[in-house]
Amino acid sequence: MSCSKNSSALTSGPSGKRQDLIAPAFLLLALVGLFSSQTISTDAWADEADVECPKKIAYVENDPMSQKSIVILQKLYADLGCPLQAVKLPGRRGPLHFNEGLVDGELLRAVAAEKNYSRAFVRSSVALREIANRLWRNPNDQDPSTPIAFTLGVIWQEKYVHADTAKTGITHKPMMYNTEKHQAYAEGRITRFLSADSNIDDMLTQGILGNTPAPVIEETISVLPLYHYLGAEFAPFMKKFSALVALTDPFRKDQNQ
Repeated sequence: MSCSKNSSALTSGPSGKRQDLIAPAFLLLALVGLFSSQTISTDAWADEADVECPKKIAYVENDPMSQKSIVILQKLYADLGCPLQAVKLPGRRGPLHFNEGLVDGELLRAVAAEKNYSRAFVRSSVALREIANRLWRNPNDQDPSTPIAFTLGVIWQEKYVHADTAKTGITHKPMMYNTEKHQAYAEGRITRFLSADSNIDDMLTQGILGNTPAPVIEETISVLPLYHYLGAEFAPFMKKFSALVALTDPFRKDQNQ
């Protein structure tokens, strides 16, 4: 009997039938294992090899988007087995506290803000949110020389009004908080102001406008992805955090609701 016939006998005899049955069964088990690995609950993230946990994260006070996002961040940190203390600070204070080691990271920053870090850092591999910075106006005011209200300490707003003043000579109106600025608009004390679109959404939700028309976009200044930042020593944790955000996308889900 030739070797080729012996080979044929292995696939057509009783033992060959057993192999035909074993192969599909093995494939089924492999597929089940693959599916299970893709549907692990977030509880399993905390069971992986221990990494050093960040303990304090700074976020911008009086910013509705940051206030919502810090709650989501604390939940994600808890899923990763890391309790988190949220530290609210004025916009400019966050980088200073980070550089001095008073906090372990910042919640939401654009890439352009990295120049303010003197401390080694890591950035999340995925953006948490996207923000559009705009100049808004009352639709009943068409005067291009109307002073623009802006929030002190918000770098993009200060940069914009500084450039505009240098060009036009118009003196603009600094205010301490977004809430103060939005209330001034609702009361008719200002008709042009700088703000992120997420803050406008919050202003409309609060229903503070009364008979004042909702602001309209005069100019879009920038549309930026926002990332989470940590000290470089937390790189292993950031890798786990980024993977979890990529899998669950919790910040963008909240932003789109």
